Amino acid sequence: MEKTPHTWAGAALLATFVALLGWYFLASYMGHRESLRFQEKTLTVHDDLLAIDGRHNGNKTAVGKFGLIFLTQDGGKTWQRRPSGTDKTLSAVSFADHEHGFIVGSGGTILATSDGGASWRPQFSGTKDQLLGVYAASPTQVYVAGAFGTMLSTADGGQSWTKHALPWDKLLERIVKESGEIEPNLNAVYFSSPENGWVVGEFGLVLHTKDGGKSWVSQRYGSDLPQLYAIQFRDARTGWAIGQAGSLLQTRDGGQHWSSVGLETKRDFYALSLSGERGVIVGDGVVFVSHDGGASWKSMGSNQEDRWLSGVALKSSEAIAVGQTGMTRLIALDNAASARTGKTP
Repeated sequence: MEKTPHTWAGAALLATFVALLGWYFLASYMGHRESLRFQEKTLTVHDDLLAIDGRHNGNKTAVGKFGLIFLTQDGGKTWQRRPSGTDKTLSAVSFADHEHGFIVGSGGTILATSDGGASWRPQFSGTKDQLLGVYAASPTQVYVAGAFGTMLSTADGGQSWTKHALPWDKLLERIVKESGEIEPNLNAVYFSSPENGWVVGEFGLVLHTKDGGKSWVSQRYGSDLPQLYAIQFRDARTGWAIGQAGSLLQTRDGGQHWSSVGLETKRDFYALSLSGERGVIVGDGVVFVSHDGGASWKSMGSNQEDRWLSGVALKSSEAIAVGQTGMTRLIALDNAASARTGKTP
C-alpha cells in the first residue's frame, strides 16, 4: 500500500521509539520513589540494548543496536556476546522454550536459535520493513509485528513466513474516514493460547484474534491516544498494556473493555513482564513493581543517570532489565533493600 503522509508520520514515531527510546514528554515524573539498590553494569559503552527474554529461571538473551546479542546463563551475573551475523538494529526477542527462540529487527531481520541462544541463524522474512515485536507461541508457531501495519506468522519454525494484509479501513474505520489511508506501526504481539492473541501499536491500538491470527478485530483505538509498546496476559481474560505518557491499561474480560490504571508518572513505559503474582514495568527512567498479580503497582527508584530501560524479564525473585548505553540492571523484587553482586564482563 502507498505510504501516505500519515504513515510517514508513523515512521517518525517509530524511529523515536527504536533509535532513541528516551524521548521525554514535557510532563515530569511526579511519583514517589522508594529507596532501592540495584546491581548495574554496562555491557557495551556506546550501544543500546532494546529487549530481553528467556524462559523462567533459564538462559536470558538481550538484543540491541548494531546486531548486538548478549547471553547470560547465570541470571545476569555474567554475560557473553554472541555472533548475530548482522549490524541491523535488533528490536525484540522471544523464546518458546529453553532452546528455541526468535529475534526480529530492522530491514525485515529475523534470527532463530535452537540451542538456547548460543548461536543464531538468519531466516527470510519476505519484507524489508522494521520488525518491532515477536512472540514465539511454540517452536514452530511464531508471530511478528512491525512498521506500516506489518504482520507475519510462521507455522514451521520460520522455514517460511506469511505476510498478512490487514483491513485497516475496517480496523481503524474512524481514523481512515477522517485522515485517509493509514498503516499504523505495530509494536508488540502476545498470545495467551494458540487461538487468542493481541497486538498493540499506534493510536493506542489493541487488536485481538480468536482464530490464531487468521482474522483480527479492533478492541481499542483513537486518533489522540498514546502509542502502546507492550502487552501481556496472565490468562485468556486478564491482561495489561503499556505505552507512552505513563499509559497502563488493564482488562479482565479478554479485552472487551480496557480501563486506565492511574500511576503517578507521565513518563513512557516500554516493557513489562508478569509471572504469577509478580510483575515489573520499566521505561523512561522509571521502574514499577507489583506483588499482587498487577492489582497494584509500586514505584521504585531509578538509576542516578535516569537512563531509560526498554526490556525486562523476570527470574525467580529478581528481574533483569536492559536499556540505554548497554546497561543491564538486576532488580531484587522481594527485598527492596538488597541486590546481588556479580562480575562485570
